[in-house]
Amino acid sequence: MNSLVVLCLAAAVACTNGFVLNYPGVYGHPGLFGGYPGLLGVTPYAAHGQVALKAAPVAPLTYNVAPVAPVVAPVAPIQSQFHAQDELGQYSFGYAGGPSSRAETRDAYGRVTGSYNYVDSEGKVQTQHYVADALGFRVSGTNLPVAPDAPEAPAVAGPEPVQDTPEVAAAKAAFKMAFDEAAAAAEAAPDTH
Repeated sequence: MNSLVVLCLAAAVACTNGFVLNYPGVYGHPGLFGGYPGLLGVTPYAAHGQVALKAAPVAPLTYNVAPVAPVVAPVAPIQSQFHAQDELGQYSFGYAGGPSSRAETRDAYGRVTGSYNYVDSEGKVQTQHYVADALGFRVSGTNLPVAPDAPEAPAVAGPEPVQDTPEVAAAKAAFKMAFDEAAAAAEAAPDTH
């Protein structure tokens, strides 16, 4: 901070009073023996009929100022962003820049669609697309797991029928005998309609 103040003061003095710093300024200054030309090669008296003399180039001024380290603020990676909405509940927003981006919109029917991408830990760009509406939330992306393909089953002529156990076979036979007796009794009964 102090070096900046010193530098500003030195520049102000150089601009206002060239004689103090021995710099002729833009037009030059009169000096003791008629003056010498400044940056434009004329003296203040050249306009009054005097001849302007060409002087040797003036050496640049140097100042002993302590070096100042530049203040570097962290740079935000976002290069562009947008947002818009209306009274119907529709909106759209997003950003792009740096290693990621995102965009999302909602229409008047409540359907939300969007996508985003980022760079994963392996340095690959991963992209996700999503939709949320009356059918639910659905997503597709480059980094979602994929189920392995099912192995193909060998060709079979047909499934084998299921074999009854001895207990099931006995229960089926007992049921059939009881059913047949009930059917025969129902036929033998007189009709009362």
